Amino acid sequence: MGRVIGYDLTDSTAQISISMPTDEREEVQSVPVFAGTEKYVMPVTALIMPDGEIYYGEDVYAHRDEGGVTESGILSKAAEGDEKYETLLEGFIKKSMMLSSVVAPMNELERVVVTVPVPDDRYVRAIVKATGFLQDEGITVRITGYPECFFYYAMNQDAHLTMNKIALFDYDGTAVRTMLLSTRTDMRPHVSMVEERVFDLPMKDDLGFLGIARAVLDSEIVSAVYLSGEGFEGEWLKDSVTYLLERRRRVFQGRNLYTKGACYAGIDDRDGNPMLETCRFFDDDKVGSGIGIQVEQDGQETYVPLIEAGVNWYEAGGMTEFMLGEDQEIRIRMENFFTKDIRYSVIRADAFPKRPDRCTRVRLKVSMKDVSTMHCVAEDLGFGEIFASSKEAVEADIYL
Repeated sequence: MGRVIGYDLTDSTAQISISMPTDEREEVQSVPVFAGTEKYVMPVTALIMPDGEIYYGEDVYAHRDEGGVTESGILSKAAEGDEKYETLLEGFIKKSMMLSSVVAPMNELERVVVTVPVPDDRYVRAIVKATGFLQDEGITVRITGYPECFFYYAMNQDAHLTMNKIALFDYDGTAVRTMLLSTRTDMRPHVSMVEERVFDLPMKDDLGFLGIARAVLDSEIVSAVYLSGEGFEGEWLKDSVTYLLERRRRVFQGRNLYTKGACYAGIDDRDGNPMLETCRFFDDDKVGSGIGIQVEQDGQETYVPLIEAGVNWYEAGGMTEFMLGEDQEIRIRMENFFTKDIRYSVIRADAFPKRPDRCTRVRLKVSMKDVSTMHCVAEDLGFGEIFASSKEAVEADIYL
């Protein structure tokens, strides 16, 4: 059973955690920047020297007086498609991954879950490209966002902390991003969702944060509250902490929630989690409908699934082959996970040569352009030696 790494990556900092086998269960441990220390946050920076040598992270501070150009904002610039920063992002990830090799050799690594604050398609593309060296080694790489990591972290804590809603306050020193995790037990399977809000807080203000906490929690029954982010460092929380502890709420503070949540997500992907078998997580990045096609097999209509409801849109996709009917129609079936409403969308394959019924094999590939738009490509494969492929393809976008 291989190790799992959770990798929290932003434009300014990165953190790594790794799964550690124990006698009872697999634990998740933060990886320090320097062995034997409690420094876990790395700066996402690079220093390009005149001779072309590049230093990353903490090494930048050690060599910055030797000349060279310091680069920051590497992730967002790589997401814009700048090749220079794509190369720097790959170099940074390679360098930072060496930290985990102090804890466990790289050949023990099975999967890496990278989490970013907002995983839009630009960031996903940049990270997939930058982690290609891991995928070349057979290591599975998954990308997710902060809300899902919050869910996995919370669901892997003691059960009494998940009895009611769970709150997260993430403060970067300028704004507080809040998440309220709740579970609908009236659905089968149960559905967990995060309600997000953002509040401005330009300075460390105890009464200002108290107002934010009240706005989020006053009307809610909450078992646990998590405080995350560098903005909460220091001793400035006073009246707000007293309020957070009311109604027997448990309060936790730290900066490693997302990296550990990503690691738990990887462990649960690999091994499964009995509690999560009865619960699905949905956020703004999840596809809200199950998608497939209706095809005729042995004289009966059969449903072939292509995309499962609840997967991240940027990871969703599927492919199947089937025999086209005489009507030249491809029927896409979409079932809303929440309402159970079913609707169909028809793709006309009129560009294909007209052949007898079920004498055209079609390859259908589907992917998501965003969380609500599916892209479909249908290719004419012909029919063995009887009908050669016309090489024609039909493309269509379907709004879910």
